[in-house]
Amino acid sequence: MNIDGLGAIAEVAIGLAGFSGVFVALTRTGAFAPPETVRLSFLLYTTLFLSLIPHALFTASLSDVMAWRVLGLLALMHASGLLIFLAKALSLKVDYPDIFPTRLVFVQGTQIFVTLALVISVLVVPLEHKQSLFIGALIFLLAQAALVFIRLLFFRRS
Repeated sequence: MNIDGLGAIAEVAIGLAGFSGVFVALTRTGAFAPPETVRLSFLLYTTLFLSLIPHALFTASLSDVMAWRVLGLLALMHASGLLIFLAKALSLKVDYPDIFPTRLVFVQGTQIFVTLALVISVLVVPLEHKQSLFIGALIFLLAQAALVFIRLLFFRRS
């Protein structure tokens, strides 16, 4: 498998996590508000998966079939974990409607379910189609992390 695409996605994910950490460290004035905690947790959860797991599995000495099986299961567990963040966003929507508007929660929920569908597809399709579906799932995760990063930068509770 060509892992150059995974490397590029990993670099962008590490950049998002790094800039988020620097931004929060420089602008933090007190304790984290619940929305910031959820956003930062989501960014760390997603970017660590994007940057470490896929690249590590394909540079290990596993057969392609075994690597895809393990990666598909790890990705399914990760994508299922994203539902926890969706539930947290829905619960915070009541107290922070300006930070978690309905349209945004809908878009993020849709992205999570599309990612889940792509990951499930990776587990069941033939080997020659797995890479395209998996890269698509990673791009959806990266887009969602970028959306959370942008919202962290520009939509903060004063």
